[in-house]
Amino acid sequence: MNGSGTGRQSFSLPPGQLLLLIGLFFLPAAVPSVLGWLTGFLAIPVFIPLAMHGATRGLRLVVIGLVVAGAGALLVQQSEMFVFSLTLAPLGVALFCSARAGDPAAKSGGKGLAALGIVWLLFWAVYGMLTGTNPYDLLLKVLDLGLAQTLELSKSKDAGLSPEMILGLTEATAAMRETIPRILPGLLSVMVLFTVWLNMALINSLCGRLTGAAPWGPYAAWRLPDHLIWLPIGAIGVALFGQDSLQNVGSWLVMISGTLYFFQGLAVLIALFERWRLPPFVRMILYFLVFLQTYGLMLVAVLGLVDVWCNFRKTKETNA
Repeated sequence: MNGSGTGRQSFSLPPGQLLLLIGLFFLPAAVPSVLGWLTGFLAIPVFIPLAMHGATRGLRLVVIGLVVAGAGALLVQQSEMFVFSLTLAPLGVALFCSARAGDPAAKSGGKGLAALGIVWLLFWAVYGMLTGTNPYDLLLKVLDLGLAQTLELSKSKDAGLSPEMILGLTEATAAMRETIPRILPGLLSVMVLFTVWLNMALINSLCGRLTGAAPWGPYAAWRLPDHLIWLPIGAIGVALFGQDSLQNVGSWLVMISGTLYFFQGLAVLIALFERWRLPPFVRMILYFLVFLQTYGLMLVAVLGLVDVWCNFRKTKETNA
């Protein structure tokens, strides 16, 4: 990642990149029903200009783009959605600063996780105070209402379901309505983890193509710190032997650690595919089979966990 340079050239902004940045922040806010999903990736258009143009010029590009996009969102009366999209900007800045400092992927991910987690907590706390609601309780009520409405629709004559199927759906819905309040904090934590990981993985790939240097090296070499192995071990113990609230905390930690070691397991899988020199279409088929079922995802997480002791990538360079 180069510096900002000197002279007049450092202050000229590439119009094409500026328009792209404005569009990426404006469109998800303007048409959230169609492009709202892009909000989860908006750390990328913050990181890339900083990586390509340096901190000073890149930050100027980002700020101008955000100001213009914000003005457009205000005009179309979608300022709330735009403000939420801004919560991804600190993640992009945190990842850039960490990559510039030469941090490995795991350390950068930890800093990004802290940045995004704190910003989201602050955002929803302020939102709750301004609206006089509790966002967490509101989310629980929305999820419960959705399950109840789905069950009612399945019982209608138009659904055409047999009594046996309706009975099974009723039991499954009742179990979900009881389980979701207990595991929701874990699910939300996993969502934050996935958001940071997706942004990092895409940033790494895009920077490798645009600048010729991936910030954290090849994904196949990404590795969690070895001492983190105590997290799933402790989490499983608490989930199995804990009581009441402590058991719930254990289940949240199991979900979090399982997600982390899934990321490592995927890196191991990619490294093995590269070592075996599998053709791209064969890899795509195997990825599809792995991600198609829950057991495949669990096996990838176990692979990442076992890699701590077996070191399946010992012939590869690692980004530890």
